[in-house]
Amino acid sequence: MPIRKFAFCPYCGTKLTENQVTCPNCHRKLPIEEAAKKSRPSLNQLISNPYKEGMDRYHEKASGTSKKKKRSFWKKLL
Repeated sequence: MPIRKFAFCPYCGTKLTENQVTCPNCHRKLPIEEAAKKSRPSLNQLISNPYKEGMDRYHEKASGTSKKKKRSFWKKLL
């Protein structure tokens, strides 16, 4: 069932009463909002990113091993 959720006409700004189909001032048909719009999954959800997944696995593996902490270039220089 279509739902009209407007307090004012989007075209002329006239105050509307509940469940009006047309604006009483400008006589334009009011837009309809669908109550149950199905959201579609985004492309990122449909297709995985193998590079990112591989890098995540690499960083997990690398953080598990003990590695020597390097000093930054600027700290070495100063």
